[in-house]
Amino acid sequence: MAGGFGTDTAAGLMGEADVVLVAGASLSPFTMRFGHLLGPDSTVIQIDTAVEPTNPRVDLFVQADVKAAASRLLSLVDGETAAAAWREEAARRLAAGPGHAAGSSDTVDGRLDPRALAAALDAVIPERRTVVQDGGHFIGWAPMYWNIPRPQDLVMVGTAFQSIGLGLASAVGAARAVEDDRTLVLASGDGGFLMGLSDLESLIGAARSAIVVIYNDAAYGAEIHQYGSQGLTEKPMLIPEVEFAGVARALGAESAVIRSLDDLSALQDWVDAGARGTFVADCRITSTVRAPWLTEWMNATRAAKAAVAG
Repeated sequence: MAGGFGTDTAAGLMGEADVVLVAGASLSPFTMRFGHLLGPDSTVIQIDTAVEPTNPRVDLFVQADVKAAASRLLSLVDGETAAAAWREEAARRLAAGPGHAAGSSDTVDGRLDPRALAAALDAVIPERRTVVQDGGHFIGWAPMYWNIPRPQDLVMVGTAFQSIGLGLASAVGAARAVEDDRTLVLASGDGGFLMGLSDLESLIGAARSAIVVIYNDAAYGAEIHQYGSQGLTEKPMLIPEVEFAGVARALGAESAVIRSLDDLSALQDWVDAGARGTFVADCRITSTVRAPWLTEWMNATRAAKAAVAG
């Protein structure tokens, strides 16, 4: 995985690549780690339906449907190649290198570390899952810590629209579209969830099997880290803590307030009973943990401002 959701080990491997084949990806600043992902001598080949390269870093652009182009490329590869040894080496280094931070069982304010929570949730949520994400500070925890079975099983609405509050409405549509043997999982923050709260009743009515994970830090977390950390008053960024579990029960869902990892036993019991209906996990997380992707973005922004000022 490239960009701010990836590990430093993975980024290091990508930086060593002689040739990079980009199939259908836009090469956004986030993916490219703000220009630091690839080595200066790498040859970048992009396949896309766009009329021109989507990033000036592209050396060779092929306008084509990615699936058709990939099939053609595979037909040109005859048996094993020298890349097989490199794949083994890459797999070894990825397995041996540091992964994502495990998180802590103790925080300054006694609330859950979102990293430890995300890792624990991955073990509880059914393996056949389709994940829909709202926007907010939490957006990295699912791609970083949850197993996402297929590319189409991660619907990142928040990043697509650069907005919060669209997760619940999108989850309603996804609940209608997923296969019967899959569980829909919506990840949201408390701020975005409040903006779309009326759609919770629609999700409960539409979903055969759905889990709603609310990263509830009683704040607009991204603003706390971006602007509160610069000395701006945090009062407008704070949200009176809402007990979403109670609201969910009133609308017909099963739910629990998750204050410790042990509280996930309620969700585990629901899964073990067949994972039918909708379960809302109101997870009380700390705002003292800053996501690495946001730190990367903030550092890049500061560097850009310094370059302009200089």
